[in-house]
Amino acid sequence: MSLNQISKVYATALLELAQEANSLESTEEELSTLVDIFFSDESIRHYFLSPLVDPSEKERTAEKSVQGKASEIVANFITLVVRKNRFLYLKDILEDFRTGVDRLKNRSSLRIISKDSLGKEAVDRITKSISSKFGRDVRVTEHTDLNLIGGFKIYIDDFLIDASIRAKLAGIEEALLQKKIPVGAFE
Repeated sequence: MSLNQISKVYATALLELAQEANSLESTEEELSTLVDIFFSDESIRHYFLSPLVDPSEKERTAEKSVQGKASEIVANFITLVVRKNRFLYLKDILEDFRTGVDRLKNRSSLRIISKDSLGKEAVDRITKSISSKFGRDVRVTEHTDLNLIGGFKIYIDDFLIDASIRAKLAGIEEALLQKKIPVGAFE
């Protein structure tokens, strides 16, 4: 089974459980919080990924750490993921779970990538424009990419709007190459 399939299988199972319990948003929020905690602390992450730690000890630790801090669904899910040695896939499972919730809620995922933060006003304008264009609510996440020269890229689900300077320069280069300017024309 490929890595992508593993996360989708687990996310789909959790999605079905959360939908039956009518707790999609709360499950997503709890899972997101726990994934942030598990992966933000390097010692916790190394503990659960270490082949030297006994798997049953990892399972007991996971169970104790989430007991009382998360709903029964999320606590049992985290324990299962650790028991099945799938801890490494938790971030991917969370992303696939979010995608499933968005699909069920008829919501699109809007990811804005820019060199620097665009600011709340610009993000709100983009969100409003995309929401009205696509006719659905959007979940917005903003990321920075220092490799961008300027401009921004917008991903709406699987659709890309590339308004970066690099894309514009590539377009100009392609147009110039298509013109096939004769040698010596600028001498």
